[in-house]
Amino acid sequence: MIGAEVLRAEWTKFSSIRATMVLSAAAVAVSAAFGFLFSNAAARQYATATPQERLDFAPLDMGMRGLFVLQLLISALGVLIASSEYGSGTMRASVAAVGRRGRLVAAKAGMTALTALPVSVAGVWLVYVTSQTTLASGGAPYVMPGDPAALRLLLLGPLVFTLLALFGLALGLLLRGTAAAVNVSTAFLLVPILSTASPDPIRGFVATYWPNMGAFKAVSGTSELPAWAGPGILVGFVTVMLIAAYVQFKKRDA
Repeated sequence: MIGAEVLRAEWTKFSSIRATMVLSAAAVAVSAAFGFLFSNAAARQYATATPQERLDFAPLDMGMRGLFVLQLLISALGVLIASSEYGSGTMRASVAAVGRRGRLVAAKAGMTALTALPVSVAGVWLVYVTSQTTLASGGAPYVMPGDPAALRLLLLGPLVFTLLALFGLALGLLLRGTAAAVNVSTAFLLVPILSTASPDPIRGFVATYWPNMGAFKAVSGTSELPAWAGPGILVGFVTVMLIAAYVQFKKRDA
């Protein structure tokens, strides 16, 4: 059992660090901003598109491109929950107060999930509302909330982002530094975009099996794998990362 008192202590540490609160607010604000920017550009393209381009227009995909930016901020939030204690030198005190290191890691994972989930819900829903409203006002096709694709995104999308925050937490525990962990998480999450210039076999593998890309494709309904496989790959990957973080955290000095 984690214990309510340990979670309260983690919340106190989280809320007292300005960077974590600012990053949470920034993730929500950036979601709305990019939802508008990408969909506004898409609406302008639609106005001058050819008949075939209009048939191929995917309003949900066009508007949700901002989620690729949101994932970087959510992952960085998970990093900060772990790395901020190394930066401030309070990790030893936390270990001494909790007693069991596994309990502390579990508390940090719980705090990460409880923090990232509402931020992710707000971010995903804001991207959706902003993007589809902007497309509609620009005269382009848009997707209503009752559409199955929209429901899948709104309900499952926040869970994917919460898993990415736990990925960031694991990196923060493994690397014990904010800059290093954020750089690694950013590079890892952007591999699907960077791989578009790679040979076909590599590009195809990354587009299908890379943890964050596989989950995003499953949420968008464009995955070539079974519906459970994309999220399953991400869950398995994050689980392995958290186990590795726990093992290393248990063996070395705090």
